Amino acid sequence: MSDVRCPNPTCGGPLRRFRDLNEAEAAATKAVVNKYPSERDEKFRPQAYHRCTTKGCRRVQRKDNWQMGGNLPEGF
Repeated sequence: MSDVRCPNPTCGGPLRRFRDLNEAEAAATKAVVNKYPSERDEKFRPQAYHRCTTKGCRRVQRKDNWQMGGNLPEGF
C-alpha cells in the first residue's frame, strides 16, 4: 500500500492510501482503461494498477501514472 494522488472529489485531499487490485477489480479495470491505446488487449497488466481505499471512492489508476485511470462501476 502507498499514499498517492487521488483526483476524485470524494477523497477531499491530495494524497490517499491505495492497495493492489483483487481479481474482480482487475477485470473491471481492464474495461475502464481500455480507452488508453497503451492499455488495450494483451498490453493490459493488472499488477500495474491499484485502487483508492477511501470509503466511497472507486478510483483505479496506474501505479506509475496517476492520470491514467478511472472509476470502477457502481457496486465496487
